[in-house]
Amino acid sequence: MFVGNLHFTGFANMLEFVLEEMLTEITTDTTIEIEFLKTNAIRMTAKKVATAGLINCIYNLDQPDMQQTNSLPVAIIVALSLHAEMEIHHLADVITLDSKQGEYILNAKTGEHTAGQVIIEFTPDPLIFHEFTPDYEQTAALMQKFAYLYPGVKIIVEDHRQDHRRNVFRYPQGISRLLDMAVAQHPHASPFFRLDLKAAIRDYVYQVSFCYQPLWLTTSYVRSFANHYELFLGGALIEGVQDGIILAIKEAALITKTKIRISKKKLVESMILIAAVRGKGLEFVGPGKWRLEAAAVKSDIKKYVFAEVARYLAINPDERNRVVLNFAYEFE
Repeated sequence: MFVGNLHFTGFANMLEFVLEEMLTEITTDTTIEIEFLKTNAIRMTAKKVATAGLINCIYNLDQPDMQQTNSLPVAIIVALSLHAEMEIHHLADVITLDSKQGEYILNAKTGEHTAGQVIIEFTPDPLIFHEFTPDYEQTAALMQKFAYLYPGVKIIVEDHRQDHRRNVFRYPQGISRLLDMAVAQHPHASPFFRLDLKAAIRDYVYQVSFCYQPLWLTTSYVRSFANHYELFLGGALIEGVQDGIILAIKEAALITKTKIRISKKKLVESMILIAAVRGKGLEFVGPGKWRLEAAAVKSDIKKYVFAEVARYLAINPDERNRVVLNFAYEFE
C-alpha cells in the first residue's frame, strides 16, 4: 500500500521518501552515503541536510491513521524493518529511535554541534521482503538519478558485503548533465536549439533542459520528474514546458513573417526534453500515479519557459530562423 511492492520498487521507496525529506534544504556540503553492510543492514549517513521534516515524522508516528503523509518516511522504515536505528541531530538536540519489527523507543539528549547530521541503519524484514535482496547496482542507478535531480548533492554508494564496490555521484549541472548523456549516445551528435533552465517559482524548484538532435531521433525523447517520481504519463509539468516553447516559436514566426504549423506532437519530433520539479504537495494521478496534476505548476512553468525561449530566440537570429523553418508550411 505504501511502498508499491515488495521488490526493488518498495525498497527504493523506503530510501526515497527519507531522502526527499532530508533534501528540502541543500548546501554545497550536503552529502549522503548509503552503505550495504556485511550484516545485510543498510546504513544511510547524511551531513548538512534538513532535519525538521524527519523530526516531525517521528513525533507523528502514533497517529491513529497511518495514511497521514507527515509520518510516512519514518513509519515505513520502522514498519518494514526487522530492526532500525535512527540518530537525528536537530538544532541543539540529538533524537534517537530504536525499533524492532514496528515497536520503537525514543530518546533525546543534548547535541554536540552536529546539527544537520542523520544516521539511519535498518535491515529490511525478510518475512516481508521474502523474495528480495537489496541490489547494489540498482541502488547505485537510483542514487545517480537523485544526484541529477538534486544538483550539487554528493551521493556515495558503497557495498561491503562481498566484492567491494563504490560509486560517487555529484552533478552541479543537474539534469542538464542527463541531457548531455542522452546526446552523447549518438557518435555524430549535432544538437541545436539547446537551453538549460533553472528557476525557483513560488514553492517549487524547476529544471528544464532540451535540444533538437535530428541525427539521432525519429520520434520524441521526453522525460519528466516530480520529486523522485518519474512521470511516465506526463502531466502538468511537461505540458506547461511544451506550451511555453510553442508560444515562443509562434512569436518568433510572427517576427520572421513565416507561416508555421506546430503542435505538441510536431514540437517534440527529434527533440530531447527533460524536465523536473521539486516541492511539497504535488498530486499524482493515473495508473501507478505516473501523471502530475498541478494547475499552478503548468501555468508557472509555461510563462517562465515562454519568456526564456522567446529571449533566447530574439538574441540568436540564426537559431531562431532554423527553428522556425522546422515548422514552416513548405517543410510539411
